[in-house]
Amino acid sequence: MAKTLNRRGATRKPVSKKQPVIPWLLWLRHTVILSVISTVIVGVFWLQKDDTLPILHVTVDGDFKHVDKAKLVKAVKPYVTGSFINIDVVKLREAGEAAPWVKQVQVKRSWPDTIHLVVEEQRAIANWDKHALVNSDGELFSPAKDSFPKGLAILEGPEMTSKLMVKRYMEISAILKPVDLVIATITMDKRRSWTLNMKKGMTVKLGRADSKRRLERFLSVYKTQLSQLENEINIIDMRYTNGLAINWKSGHQPELNGAV
Repeated sequence: MAKTLNRRGATRKPVSKKQPVIPWLLWLRHTVILSVISTVIVGVFWLQKDDTLPILHVTVDGDFKHVDKAKLVKAVKPYVTGSFINIDVVKLREAGEAAPWVKQVQVKRSWPDTIHLVVEEQRAIANWDKHALVNSDGELFSPAKDSFPKGLAILEGPEMTSKLMVKRYMEISAILKPVDLVIATITMDKRRSWTLNMKKGMTVKLGRADSKRRLERFLSVYKTQLSQLENEINIIDMRYTNGLAINWKSGHQPELNGAV
């Protein structure tokens, strides 16, 4: 009989170690992101330097009657500093709006070296108490007196009432326009009592209460009775409940057709 060999133990097979997988795509993605961020940061710092993209030109656009373009550019020039990116637009706009007859300035950048100013000029609607002008928004402004437009009405009233007075002035002017009456001066005193002085010299006292209704009553009487006598009238006092009083320049009442 053949003998069976008894082999002790077992043969071990060599174990191969797994190599770590390098996340190449993830590493590449992070590298690209960091590169982009670095480039942006460097670019921002470069653009912030005053000698990078300096402002070389200032242009002005607008519909002007009183604004002097050359003087406006001279007024804003000290604030045209820095680069195209970091110029202080707020200070530049404030400097422009401080110039005479300038109401509003829009500052626009035009690549790569130009600042463009779009300017809205003030439009005076009346004089304010002979020392300033007022626009249709009731805002006061004070350019040189020799630049005041001729023939504007004068508004006289307490401080901080310019918006109210401009609104009332425009309403009354529209009401009087059909009868060719033009206001020279409109006054509101501290008691809110209204007085109108016309350019031909006639004064109309409307008082405080019901001034709108009194104006309508004056207009009705003027159309039917007084339009031909305007040059002879000194004062028309409408501060009566159902009537009026007239002070004549000549001191006596002319002949009227019917009662006034």
